[in-house]
Amino acid sequence: MESLKQRGCIVAMRHLKPRIALPRRKEGVTIVVDPHGKPPRSAITSMVKLFVWLLEEWYATFFLDKNETLLLCDRYYHDLLIDPIRYRYGGPLWIATLVGKLIPQPRLWVLLDAPAEVLQARKQEVTSKESARQRQAYLDFIRSQRHYEIADASQPLKEVIANVERFVAAAVIKAEHGNG
Repeated sequence: MESLKQRGCIVAMRHLKPRIALPRRKEGVTIVVDPHGKPPRSAITSMVKLFVWLLEEWYATFFLDKNETLLLCDRYYHDLLIDPIRYRYGGPLWIATLVGKLIPQPRLWVLLDAPAEVLQARKQEVTSKESARQRQAYLDFIRSQRHYEIADASQPLKEVIANVERFVAAAVIKAEHGNG
């Protein structure tokens, strides 16, 4: 995101996890290699977690995230709607969908997309069938958003980064001119 910083953008990155209840990942915590390996949490625990998440996102929007900061998230709440098993969500999906409508929405959604075979070759944490299902679910979701871009993530990394930076820069320019 160097080109965005050179344009004068203040860029911050954030991981999906809530920041107030779970402020930082502990050192030495391993990456999840079997996201579907654990059973779902109870419905009550799942719903409490959603509402804490909702409150934290609004708190962050009003008090932590600066307006002039370009906030980049590697995942966002709506990931839970596509893969509730990964998040061990055990509550009703209609409640998760409702909370998804109440969560602060990004000004721009960017999906890093690649054919399911490419995704599967890079990371085998779920089955090929599940990779294909998730890819289609992400494409369907992203196309339902107001402002979105889809980057071809099967290209070399430098090209993917350049395309995403171009998408974000265009959105920043649009917002500066009052069109976003």
